[in-house]
Amino acid sequence: MQTYKFILLLAILTMSCKNETKTAEVENNTPEIVKKETPSVANKTSNGTFLCKINGKDWSYTKASGIVLTHKKTGIVTAIVTFTKQLEKGKETLQLFYDGDTKQLEKVSVHLKQPTKDGSRMTAMYQLLVKGGKRHPESKISGTIDLSHPTTASGNAEVSKIKMLFEANKLEDESMQIISLSSIQFSGIGYSK
Repeated sequence: MQTYKFILLLAILTMSCKNETKTAEVENNTPEIVKKETPSVANKTSNGTFLCKINGKDWSYTKASGIVLTHKKTGIVTAIVTFTKQLEKGKETLQLFYDGDTKQLEKVSVHLKQPTKDGSRMTAMYQLLVKGGKRHPESKISGTIDLSHPTTASGNAEVSKIKMLFEANKLEDESMQIISLSSIQFSGIGYSK
């Protein structure tokens, strides 16, 4: 009887030690979380990272990201780089759309918070396409993107004379009905596919 008790005790101790070893292995194999920064060529300011001037005023972003999409039916590849500026109330965005095959800029979309004549604020939407859309006769759009790095994009854009899409007559500052951007250069912007 003593032998059976001893064997039973030995088995229980062996099992408890096995469980302890496995627990330690599981705890040591937890995945490591890595924070990925997206550095940029632009200068850091107190309001974010400087990207360009819009109608002569500095415009900075607080977040930048990119995505490369392939249309399921047509197979057309589009690379979109989005710069977002977080404001106290709301946000502003500047998006650059590139042809993923030719790497040429195809479209620019800008959403800016602007004061209106009645004292409130509205989102002024601007868009310029290489082909089609409402254009100012002197509109210009050009630029390229480099996606040779598997996770970060770099590129440039030259954009001028973008017309506001809707309700331009509500703006307090009529000069903001058409905007021009200074030369845009960016690099190290993280993107996904």
